[in-house]
Amino acid sequence: MSVLIGAIKALFRMLKRLIATAFVSAPFLGGGGYSWFEEILPQWAAFSLIGVGVFLLMFGTYVSLMSAFPTPALVAGESVLVQRRPSMKPAFARMFMGFPIICVAVYMFGYTMLPYLYPSVILIVGLFYFFKGTMKYLRNLHLSYTVTDRRVVQMYKFLTLNTAELPVGRLISISESRNFFELLTGRGSVIAASGIGRDQTIKMEEIDNPSPVAETLRGLLNAALFQ
Repeated sequence: MSVLIGAIKALFRMLKRLIATAFVSAPFLGGGGYSWFEEILPQWAAFSLIGVGVFLLMFGTYVSLMSAFPTPALVAGESVLVQRRPSMKPAFARMFMGFPIICVAVYMFGYTMLPYLYPSVILIVGLFYFFKGTMKYLRNLHLSYTVTDRRVVQMYKFLTLNTAELPVGRLISISESRNFFELLTGRGSVIAASGIGRDQTIKMEEIDNPSPVAETLRGLLNAALFQ
C-alpha cells in the first residue's frame, strides 16, 4: 500500500512539473502563432517566439522527466538533521513579473506606431525576468541541501553531479537573507560559511521555513566551538 501511495505521489509531482512546463512555453507558442496568423508582428519576430516556445517545451519536459533529489552517501554513525530543496514559488514570481511586461511590449509592437526601439527595450526587460525565473525553476528541480551532524552538503545532479561540502568543524558563521522575491513568497536563504570566498560558502537559496535550518546550523557551530 505504501508503495502505491508513493507511486501516486511521484506521478502527481511529475504531472505538476509538466503542467508548469506547459505554462512556461504556452505564452510564446500562443503569442507567436497568433502574431503570425494575424500578421501583428514581423515574421521573424513571430517565428522567434514560436522557436522559443518549442525550445522551452522540449527542454522543460526533458528536465522535468529527469528531475532528481540527490542525497549524499552517509558514513557510519552519521545522521541527517535537515533536508531541503529550493521552493519553486520565487521562480514562479519572477516569471509572473516578466509576463505582463512581455505582453506590454508585444502590444506596443503590434498596435502602436512607436519606433521598435522602445518596445524592444521593454521586451528585453520582460524576457530577463521571465527567463531568470524559468532557469531558476529548471535548476531547482535538480538541487538539494542536506545538513548532517558532520557536514553541510549542496548537491546538483543533472547530466553530471556537482557536490559542495563544508565540515561542521570548520563553520565560522551562519546568516540568513531574503531577496525581494523571497520576501514576496515567504521564503528565505541560509548562508553557511567556513571562510571568505565562494568555495567556502554554501547558500541554501529560496528554501521553505529557513529559520529552523539556521538554528540547527548554529547549534552545530556552538557545539563545535565548545568541543
